[in-house]
Amino acid sequence: MKKIHRIVFLIIALISVGLMAWTIVVGMSAPDSDKIADIMGMSYQYDENGNEKQDALGNPIPVVSVENGVESMGTATINQMRKSDATIYGTTLEKVKNIESKIAECEQKLADNEQKALKEAEAKVEELNAIRRRTPAQNNELANAQKVVDEYKKLPETLNELKAKATWDVNASDDDKVIALAEVEFNGIQEQVKKANEALEAKKADFDAAKQLVDEMCKVAEIKVAEVDGREDYAATLDELLGAKAINATQKRQLNGIKATIAEYQKLANERKTALDNETAYESNLPMLKEAIAQAQLDQQSIMKLGKVVFYNLVWLEILMGFAILLVFVGFALNFAQNSGGIGKTIAAAAIVVAVVGVAYFISTSHGWLDGVVLYVTNAVGQPMLDAAGEPIPFGIGNDPETRSVFGATEYMIADVSIWITYLAFAGAALAALYSSVRGIFKS
Repeated sequence: MKKIHRIVFLIIALISVGLMAWTIVVGMSAPDSDKIADIMGMSYQYDENGNEKQDALGNPIPVVSVENGVESMGTATINQMRKSDATIYGTTLEKVKNIESKIAECEQKLADNEQKALKEAEAKVEELNAIRRRTPAQNNELANAQKVVDEYKKLPETLNELKAKATWDVNASDDDKVIALAEVEFNGIQEQVKKANEALEAKKADFDAAKQLVDEMCKVAEIKVAEVDGREDYAATLDELLGAKAINATQKRQLNGIKATIAEYQKLANERKTALDNETAYESNLPMLKEAIAQAQLDQQSIMKLGKVVFYNLVWLEILMGFAILLVFVGFALNFAQNSGGIGKTIAAAAIVVAVVGVAYFISTSHGWLDGVVLYVTNAVGQPMLDAAGEPIPFGIGNDPETRSVFGATEYMIADVSIWITYLAFAGAALAALYSSVRGIFKS
């Protein structure tokens, strides 16, 4: 019998230690708690893009199983990255949704009696243009009709431009769509830089001649070439020269003759600088975006693993508690059958349990739960978070104010009493162990 007891104890100990070690390993690779805080409610199911799953009636589908809860945790984790300001994910995703919406709108317009709407708008434009003296209202009507005509005529071109940007599959995940659009935009910026360089090169000879004239006039007027952001600004310098008294009428005519050339070149140079700045930004943002998406996916997998491990530990704890309760009753029955005089000890033990529960209940009532005291959701610095009305958010389940379940006195009391029973039980066990050890020392 002793061997059986040892084997059973060894199995229980190994399972417990194994689960604890597994939890520690998985927990070490899981994301920090602040990465998944304040994302979404865990009471409903969500798809991979963070949208609430709905039934046939359009109602959100609640979480009804551990698997649903773990999936919601994973979705919450990966959506934390989407809300982060550290990457261009959020802005790019918004562009993706906007492009998809505009494509659908253009296709719908082309499908819905395009020719009829176009002909009606053209007829209205022709009718209003025939009126020599139009009222302000008629001018406004004409402008609106002309706008409709222009939009319908440009629809095919607009649709093709939008589809050229939407290189992703319609069924692709948001992550894939974001990366695809970011790469398209990066390629577009690189093309802008290329065209800007070509345009500057084509105007370089004309600008060099104009620049030489400005440099000569600067020497005459003893004026330095203006600078903006560390770059020479010949447009501003030209304006200064035209106002200088040292420059005669003939020289000013010469300067006026090159004004358009300098202005055009300056504009092209500014456009090129903007394109180069955008290119530089994307060269760093695009790899950062891909890295953030990959890391978010890893965090998602880690938090889902952690959720499952915690669930397994809770199940094992429930098994152990049930096993312990069963042993208590079996032990009581065997003890009572073998020794009827042990009823006094049993009653004394029951009295101790009742006393512990009573003390825990008394301590819990002093915390004011029965008087309406509640706890509030706090941010990273411990300050209460506020709802849309500016009121602190009490602990509860769900994010929707209309359906959110807020914890009441019963929930707080059960939790507090349970915690204090645990404290008192540990304290009693520690004192009993200490007493037993001291007693054994003196006996020996």
